[in-house]
Amino acid sequence: MNEIPPECKYHIAICFCVRNCSTYLERIFQNIKLLTDNTTYKISCIFVYDNCTDSSEQLLHEYKTNSNHDVYLKHIDNTSRLRTVRIATARNACLDVIYNEFTNVSHHIMADCDDINAHSWNIDTIHKYITNYDNDDWDCISFNREGYYDIWALLIDEFKHHCWGFGKKSRNIVNTMRSYIIDKLNNSTENSIYCLSAFNGFAIYKTEKFKEIRYDGTYNNMKLLITDDERENTLQLFKTKYGIAHIYLDQSKQECCEHIFYHLTAAHKNKCIIKISKFSV
Repeated sequence: MNEIPPECKYHIAICFCVRNCSTYLERIFQNIKLLTDNTTYKISCIFVYDNCTDSSEQLLHEYKTNSNHDVYLKHIDNTSRLRTVRIATARNACLDVIYNEFTNVSHHIMADCDDINAHSWNIDTIHKYITNYDNDDWDCISFNREGYYDIWALLIDEFKHHCWGFGKKSRNIVNTMRSYIIDKLNNSTENSIYCLSAFNGFAIYKTEKFKEIRYDGTYNNMKLLITDDERENTLQLFKTKYGIAHIYLDQSKQECCEHIFYHLTAAHKNKCIIKISKFSV
């Protein structure tokens, strides 16, 4: 099952978590078709869905019936009150399919199933990175985007604590980190930059390097991967360098972006290199 045809060098598994995404699914299906029509890759699509009250489930089953490539649908019961835990559970269900149901997946793509991926993908950029563009030394590559989208997943340079959990000042910190990453990408003379964690709605992973790694959306588990000194230094950075005074770190917050745990764990356990491309998908 799911063997790579001899003419296909790469087997790409594209992962989507779906809950009430019917508004965007047709355009996401079109993007998948755009990729399959313009590459020789073996493409497998994994859709994990839960608690849909719109037409998402129906659209997914119709897509599976009509597609000319592998489409794997998995329904899960996903009831945690914490949003990031629900997303982590769904992403982990995608990974379980990749590692237990498929064979020889060279790369997997995590893509948000929302308006971010309803825009047409830049297939040329995807192809370049799948085929080791510029001999880049990445194990995970996410991408730039106008205005930059996903600050919640970002840890980079001296910013070693996620942007939420700072009380009423969290929005100022989000804006500070967004400006920082936009400037850094715009001014980079390289095609990509190193970071601790980043996602931005679409990321490519070298599957074997992440084999034993899973997502977690809880703050308590994420903070085990960041030292107290790193958290305190980040707090002081916001205060002294960026002038955000009288902020406090609210460690009662239970949610944390699930990508941070995934990326930090991969870096710690497997020495995975996480990077952000200056190009957009």
